[in-house]
Amino acid sequence: MVPVQAVARLRRTPVRAQANRIIVVTALLVLLPLVVVGERLRRGSGRRIVRWGVSIVATWCGVRFEVRGRRTGERPGSVIVPTHSSPMDIPALLWAEPDIHFVAAADLFRIPLLAAAMRAVGTIPIDRRDHDRARRQLDDLVAGRCGPVDGDLAVFAEGGIAPAGRRLPFKTGAFTLAIRSSRPVVPVAIHGADRVLPPRGHLLVRPGVVVVEFLESIDTSGLTTEDRHVLRDHVRDQVCAAVDAESVAEDRADGRPSRRARRRRGRSSGPARV
Repeated sequence: MVPVQAVARLRRTPVRAQANRIIVVTALLVLLPLVVVGERLRRGSGRRIVRWGVSIVATWCGVRFEVRGRRTGERPGSVIVPTHSSPMDIPALLWAEPDIHFVAAADLFRIPLLAAAMRAVGTIPIDRRDHDRARRQLDDLVAGRCGPVDGDLAVFAEGGIAPAGRRLPFKTGAFTLAIRSSRPVVPVAIHGADRVLPPRGHLLVRPGVVVVEFLESIDTSGLTTEDRHVLRDHVRDQVCAAVDAESVAEDRADGRPSRRARRRRGRSSGPARV
């Protein structure tokens, strides 16, 4: 029997989101093998199929991507450090930067169909659960033993998707990589992804706008690995400030108090402690 809670949750889910889940699941089952086959037939075809698929599925689901602060005239080869509040962050980045490569948790490579597609587009696995192995994998990446990475390299410094309305602590791996490989760091704030597809949203995609905001590039020339914590904190402050500013602007447009004010109000309305 279906649990009562599951039935109630299904009834509360908008019909459009349920229809979008069918679209997304069908698209994944079709596109992932196409990416693998396309890349085997002709190098670079898999990535073009991904960009085409993301655009088509987003249109069908009523999702629109926008890009702010796109870097013009800058050579690729940066370490992109985006916020990570939703699975939608990945297609948003692929739409904004078609040549981007990802560093992903090794656990994802245990899913056969997904693993083959990720390898086809040059995704690099990192074992986050084994610190020593992760360090060796980072050494291989810096030394180029993982294969050439021609474009930008995206690393989700939070190490996973943050719970709704929160940010996870930034890890230092992305910044160690940038310093050791002399790559600039580009902080990226992604807005609206968690509303379109909330964490643990079970692919129930809602129509909406996802904005990918590229912030000012940070040069790592002259830095050493001893500076990784300072660089990490600076990048985190930048992306958090951008996310907060967007939230305040959205709340003002809707005539609501800011989320920060609502959190303060919630804390002050609790029982007094004596």
